[in-house]
Amino acid sequence: MDRQQLKDSFQTYFDSMGYHIHWEKLTQSMDIHPIQKGNYLFQQGETAGRLFFLHTGQVRYVSLSESGKEFTQTFAKGPRIIGSTRAMVTQSPVLFGIQAIQDCMIISYNWADFFAEMRHDNGFLECYCHFLENIFIIKEERESSFVKDSAEKRYLDFCVDFPELKDQIPQQQIASYLGITPVALSRIRQRLKRG
Repeated sequence: MDRQQLKDSFQTYFDSMGYHIHWEKLTQSMDIHPIQKGNYLFQQGETAGRLFFLHTGQVRYVSLSESGKEFTQTFAKGPRIIGSTRAMVTQSPVLFGIQAIQDCMIISYNWADFFAEMRHDNGFLECYCHFLENIFIIKEERESSFVKDSAEKRYLDFCVDFPELKDQIPQQQIASYLGITPVALSRIRQRLKRG
């Protein structure tokens, strides 16, 4: 896929939300990041002040504790925006890494330059607000699930949300996403198989 097709895909993603965005205002050049399965777009502690668009593929957001224990925060499948809003806006180090769990094609723009050009476009601002609202809704629902739902219910929800992953990624990654041990996950899976 060439540079223009990737740029068109990025713009189509935003336009599909129903907002009229004047893309002619955007003169910034984009970077292209082909990331192979298992590699990182960026790692925890690095800087990532860019707006990243996952064109194809799937990634996971990974946090490491001080002792080196790994936690999967979430998964994302293209096409969609990925990255750290905090790092992008404040130019501070990221609190997590993003690892490809499939081969990925990602493009990015320097956020400060991108926003400087697009901040006066009402269509873009409305779309960006809608995108941020969705992030907060998903985060609120996930936090509520951890408080109210059993581990089995969280696993069943994972299977609905990411059906392609339940047999394709290490069980440790799924368990850490659910907030349980791999042993507990194995018990849940065995119990569900017995029906």
